[in-house]
Amino acid sequence: MESVIQMLDKHTDDATKKTLQLLVAKKRKFDQFKRREWHWRLSAFFTFGLFLVYIYNFIVVHSTTYSEMFSYFFDRPIHLPIVMFIGYQVGMIKYLLYKKDKAEKEYHDLRKEMVKRSDDYWSQPEEWKQRHQVFEMMKKEFDINLYHETK
Repeated sequence: MESVIQMLDKHTDDATKKTLQLLVAKKRKFDQFKRREWHWRLSAFFTFGLFLVYIYNFIVVHSTTYSEMFSYFFDRPIHLPIVMFIGYQVGMIKYLLYKKDKAEKEYHDLRKEMVKRSDDYWSQPEEWKQRHQVFEMMKKEFDINLYHETK
């Protein structure tokens, strides 16, 4: 459990702390998929760009007809693995986009549930008055907004 969450005062019970920890874990998972998807996008863009530059400089410029360009492109065995690698990168982007969207939905669902049920987590009047400290800590430490249900 995060040390910041463990250090919360007596106005936050253990179940609430565990829910906050779960929320932090889901946020980190979402951020990790977001970061990985961005890196794969950047890598695919760079690889595709280099391949297009290669095609233009070594095939298009030196060919006089379209049939000569196509025959040169399909006669070289190195082009197929490069195209397959670019396809693999696009597939990874799609996969990570799916995983990122799923992690984002899980994170926002839990966050919305926490906002809706905040009166259950802080049921006593003195606890209710102190919950803003927990909300501020979550916003400052983990960038998780528990004040409103919307993103």
